[in-house]
Amino acid sequence: MTQVKLYKLRRWTLGSGLGAGFFTSARPGRKVSRRDPVPDKVAREWVLRVTALGPHPAIISLLGRKPDGMSEYSFYSFFGGFDEANDFPRTPSFGEWLTAIDPDIVLVEHPTTDFQSIPGDVLDAIKTDVFRLVSEGRTVLIVDSGGETRTGQVWDSSASCGLIRP
Repeated sequence: MTQVKLYKLRRWTLGSGLGAGFFTSARPGRKVSRRDPVPDKVAREWVLRVTALGPHPAIISLLGRKPDGMSEYSFYSFFGGFDEANDFPRTPSFGEWLTAIDPDIVLVEHPTTDFQSIPGDVLDAIKTDVFRLVSEGRTVLIVDSGGETRTGQVWDSSASCGLIRP
């Protein structure tokens, strides 16, 4: 098996006394290529790395669109984010695809646009989901395209919530 790493993986700490950590990283296959299709094998190996982070994995996906309108799921054999299921009649959603690999994985999608500000209500929803999932005993991974810009916005807005940078 090829050693697929979680590109730009960072561990974060919750200062809330929950005693749990969570992670941020880039999307599956991002280290392989910024623009080329990602083979299912690479994406599957990425998921196996996610499951190795800790028990009961949960992925919060910020993937949505590039600034030019291209879907950030166009790299994969599945769809998600802002994509409409009707446009992909025989294609699994990201959630369905993940469940086929590991039924214990929970996916929460907050589709956003790369290199744009995340609206305040979406930031609040993301933070709420992080705390909820961690309090349920899940290992949480938040994913954006490159593992920095949008995940960085979440943490910059979260200092008062007890999120501690790595």
